[in-house]
Formats: sequence, structure tokens, C-alpha cells
Amino acid sequence: MIIHNTYGYGQLFCFSGLEGETSRNDDFVGMLMDDPITIRFHFESTVSLSIPLDKNVAFKAVTGDILDGDNFFVAVADRRTIVGRAPVKPLVFTENESRVVEDGNCLTVVTDFGKTFYLVVEKRGETYYFAFSYDVKNTCVWDDEKLDALREKRLDYFADKPQSPEEKYRKLFTKCLSVNKENVYSPEGMIKCRWTTPDRVPHRFMWIWDSVFHAMAFAEYNIEMAKDSIRAVLGMEREDGFIAHMMSPDGFISEVTQPQVLAWGVWHLYRKSGDKEFLRECAPAIHKFLVWTMKNRDKNGNGLLEWLTEPNYLECKCGESGLDNSPRFDFDIEMDAVDFSTYLCNDAHYLSLIYAELGDEKNAEYFKMVHENVKAKINECLWCEEDGLYYDALFDGSLTKVATPASFFPMLAGICSQAQADKMVKVLLDEKRFWTKTPVPSMPKDSEFYDVDMWRGCSWLNLNYFIILGLRRYGYIDVADELRKRTLDTVYKWYEKTGNIFEFYDADNNICPFNLKRKGEQPPKPDYRVHVHSITDYNWSACFTQLLILNQYV
Repeated sequence: MIIHNTYGYGQLFCFSGLEGETSRNDDFVGMLMDDPITIRFHFESTVSLSIPLDKNVAFKAVTGDILDGDNFFVAVADRRTIVGRAPVKPLVFTENESRVVEDGNCLTVVTDFGKTFYLVVEKRGETYYFAFSYDVKNTCVWDDEKLDALREKRLDYFADKPQSPEEKYRKLFTKCLSVNKENVYSPEGMIKCRWTTPDRVPHRFMWIWDSVFHAMAFAEYNIEMAKDSIRAVLGMEREDGFIAHMMSPDGFISEVTQPQVLAWGVWHLYRKSGDKEFLRECAPAIHKFLVWTMKNRDKNGNGLLEWLTEPNYLECKCGESGLDNSPRFDFDIEMDAVDFSTYLCNDAHYLSLIYAELGDEKNAEYFKMVHENVKAKINECLWCEEDGLYYDALFDGSLTKVATPASFFPMLAGICSQAQADKMVKVLLDEKRFWTKTPVPSMPKDSEFYDVDMWRGCSWLNLNYFIILGLRRYGYIDVADELRKRTLDTVYKWYEKTGNIFEFYDADNNICPFNLKRKGEQPPKPDYRVHVHSITDYNWSACFTQLLILNQYV
């Protein structure tokens, strides 16, 4: 078994909801710092555990809950405790002034933000055994037998999981599995089942489409966790059918929604599991959500949907779309959105399939009709024959002519004809526009709006996956395979250099993701508290990397 073993800044270190109880509202989540081994824990200010090993120390395993080498071992024991052994004495550092009390082998750190940490250290021969805990006063160090058993348990997690069919990607694949695992929370508050987050630092909330993407990856090896990822979202639905784009155990964090991909995800899980009860459980909530969307996001009543934008929020004018700072929304006016309408068309199709499988012909026919009507309106109102692309449209009927990866999304839902698909692929393969070293940039290279700032030009794995599905649907298998290869080559390149899987990547594959803009310039040294960088251990990037490595197309 080949395990990820590259130590580096930005990787998460925490207790998973797959192992037991966690708490989003009282979290003890660490992030690896540059020097091995330093783990920084994030509260109102930070507390760090440091095991000052030589910078050239070799790691045998680096996962979201263990750091393993020849003469050291560090592990997350539970949601509040780190245990381990090392040839050097561990230290504790705090960001702000703290009161430190040393009593025998126990160091107590009382922070200025009201949290207390305990470090217990016992030296046995040449080895230091330690336990570091948050708010657990009577923490004890573990002996070799218990530490070795925990090590085997953590590594056994990977033993029965799928493996990469390509040897090159085997460590990367276990890294993906680790990222999936560490971003799971246990039931808490209003969320009644296990749930997933994009990244426990800094996001820590639950999102709609992220959760579906996580479910698609979990479906390859843990179908019950996949179901919970979607159940958690549907369980938060408001009585009128609204689901917020961002949620926590305390309720909705926003009053905007997100792309409709729930029926698509549920149908995929059904194809994996054959669990018709899961279809029956999910269908009514998805039905209400799609109806709410059609009622509340079609202001001009033409059957196409408009994202709710926030013109005064300059760094994120359309969080609802998931494409926060895309130039598509620089117009500051309402428009029929090609991606929003495509998502509706696609999800209506899958909800129709779900109802047909359940024997509900009336609702199956209704959503089939929704699919056909939206498909017709997208072709009537959003297609530009001259450019060979779909665009957003203003309410006066004029097209915005802002090309983005969303311009290709109708291929995903089978909206376009083969002739239209042929035209779009010609645009996609233009090296001066979209066919970059790492396709597909979120803005074409020749656009006046192009930048290396998040959705203004960087490449994203979710968009690439959508486009790969569309290419395969219309017979462009070779192009889809090349897009898969270029995507994985980029993920692998920066994984090899940093040990991380990132939120987004440079379309030219030159700039390290740490140095790309994210709603503004980055500081010379990455530190998300100064300015959020392309996020590390990003869950949906890990999910799509998994699916692409396995050649799994939903």
C-alpha cells in the first residue's frame, strides 16, 4: 500500500466524523506549518504544537490524522487530543500573550481567548511520549502498544479502498481519500447525520453543490457516507423548498441558494447502490427545491433562471452561482444565466428519471416537460450561431457575449444538437482562448477580463469535469481524455511540490497555486489569515481528482 508522505504547509490535521464525534462549533483543527513538525490550531487566535525535528526528516505517512516516521509518530486520538512519541521534546507556542503553568510533566496554557490547552510529556529512555489536548485536563500519554495500534487502525483505513490503476497517481489517490475523510463532521445541532465541508480551515460550513460532489466520490467506496452527504443538505430544507447555499449546525448562514445538482447526485448514488428507498426519501425535497427555484429565480417569466447577484459586494457579486467573482456578473444587471438554466434542465431530467423509477408517472412527466421546455428556451434565447457558443442574455434579449466555461455546459445536459456541439468544440480547442496548458480557464485567455484571480481565469476541476462529461456525451472521447490528462498532470505537478490538492490552478500551469490571486493579491508567504490563498486540502478538488483517476464519469 502506497501512502501519501509529503509534509508541507497547508495540510489539515484533525479528527474525522467518520471516526467519531466532532464539533464544528467547538473545533480543534490543525494545519501543518512549514517546519516539521509544527501544527497550528485555529481559534480566535492560534496555538501551535511543535516537535522540532530536523528539516530533512523523512516521513512514511502524512494523512489528515497521522504523521509517521522511523522514530516519531503523531496522531489525532479524538476530537480534542493529539498523542505521539518523538526523539525531541514537544513545545507549545501561542499567538498572543498567554498564561503558562508548568507542574511536573504537565504544561498548562491558558490563552487570552478563554481556551485552555494541556501538554503532558514523559521521557522514557531517549524518547519523549506526549499528549496535547484542548480542554481535557487529565490527558495521559499513550504507551507504544496503544500508539502502534492506533497507527495500524489509521493506515488500515486505506487498505480496503480503491487504488489508482496508474502507478504514478497512487500516492495522490491516497491523498484524495485522506482529504475526503478529514472534511467529514459528525451529526450536530440541526444537521442530523454526518455531513461534509469543503475544507475545515477556513470554510467550515456545508454547501449544496460541494456536498453533492463529495457524495459522488464517496460513492466509489462508502455509499452510506455518500448518502449522508446529500441527506444532510436536504434535511436543512425550509418548508417552502428553499435551501441556503451555506449552512451550519445552527441553521442557514445565507439567504441565497446554489446550483441545482441534487437530483443528478441522488440518481448517481442510486445507480451505485440500487437503493430505491433512498430515491423515495430524497425525491419530495428535491421536487420542492426545484419548484422554489423556478418560482423565485425567473423574474421575467420566460422559463430561464437568473442568479441573485449582490452588486455592492465587489469581491463576490454572485456567491449564489458558486462563481463568486466571475466577470459575467460585472454588468450589475439581471440576466438569464446559461449555467443556472442548464442545471435546472439537467436536474429536471434526473428527477423525472427518479419519479419514473418510483412509478410516479405524473411527476415523471411533469419534470420531463420542465426539462424539454428549458432546453428549448436555452436554444432559442442563449445560443449564438455566429460565435458557436451559448451566452447569458440580458432582459432585453441581447447576449452578453462573455464567454466562460459555462458557455459549454449545455453539452452536459444534452441541450445542444451535434452540429452545435461541433462548433463549441472548435472554440474549446482554440489555444489562444480556452485550450491552455491546463484547460479550461474560467475566462478565455484573449478576454479583456482575464486574470489569475479565482473565477477570472484560473482553472477549476468541477468545471473541467462538467465539460469532460459533455464532450463524452457528444462523442469527443479523445478530447475528453486529453482534458482529463492535462487536468491530472497539473494537480499532480503541484501535489508533488507541496503535498497539497488546491482549490484552483493556473491555466498556464506556471504559477504555484499559493501565489495565484484569490479576490486580491497574495502575500509573499502563504497565510490564509492574512489573505485566503487557493485553499489547500480542498475537498471537491480531491473528489474530482479521484473520479478522473478512476475514469469514473457520472
